[in-house]
Amino acid sequence: MKLFRACFASLIVAATLGACSTVPSSESARSPSVDTIPAISADTSPLVALVDGDALDFARLRASLIEIAGENALKDAVLDMRLTTRLAREQLTISADAVARERALLLETLSTDESRAIELLGAIRLRQGLGDTRFEALLRRNAGLRALVARAIVIDESGLANAFDVAHGPRRTARVAVLSRLGDAERFSADVAAGRAFMELAVERSLDEGAARGGLLAPLARRDPSYPEALRAAIFATAIGAVSPPILDEARFYVVTVISEQPADGVTREASHEACEKALRLSRERLLMDALARELASLEGVTVFDRAFDRAFDRATPR
Repeated sequence: MKLFRACFASLIVAATLGACSTVPSSESARSPSVDTIPAISADTSPLVALVDGDALDFARLRASLIEIAGENALKDAVLDMRLTTRLAREQLTISADAVARERALLLETLSTDESRAIELLGAIRLRQGLGDTRFEALLRRNAGLRALVARAIVIDESGLANAFDVAHGPRRTARVAVLSRLGDAERFSADVAAGRAFMELAVERSLDEGAARGGLLAPLARRDPSYPEALRAAIFATAIGAVSPPILDEARFYVVTVISEQPADGVTREASHEACEKALRLSRERLLMDALARELASLEGVTVFDRAFDRAFDRATPR
């Protein structure tokens, strides 16, 4: 169970590099007559390489390449085609400057040190297999998505207050255990009260992915939207060193213990207004861009004629 989403800065990177991660959920993505579509003929397949004088043509690599990345490549192409159509309908064009701004923004989110940001971006591109063609397409795709959601972005006082609190407000470090039933949460609290270490119990019993760390969370602000409201409220309502009673949040229960508090850094709202407005705008853009990307990348209405792609979808679709 994932307990929280990524923070403001990482939203841009994480969602940008993985905007099209869904798999087709219905037979509408396949053609009933795919078996009638012939594979590429070896006689017409482009030459890729010579191996000790013998020809290695594309047809020999094609099935493996599709198995490795065909699904993602198809989804990217579907997204790009629909994005182009939507931009034309809205009479929006994506300039080279807009693409360059996306790269600069991506570097900015990685590190304030330019050299370090370039190094980190290189590592991400290597890990994600983003060569020049796919990386340029990714930047152009993000520029298009950002242009389409721009008119829907609202900057309000409540959002600015949240952004200020996340950037400059007090932060608390805590541990959390996530449990499925009230009885389990009550036994957890009772065992801590009897002298068992919270960290050890969290490793044994917590359902959250942070259990391996003993439930330890990164320092969080009171208004940080990356964490569930009920969890934040419990952490800031619990005295330092104390353990909270079980807190219900939808179908799960939290038990938290607060380790320490880092006070606010003293920066004023006035001094940080521009930075907070930028952070808020980027955060809200990212959420809307992600939603739009999922909509445009949907394989509903897409008919796949290629048998190799069809088999790849069969392997990727949960049974």
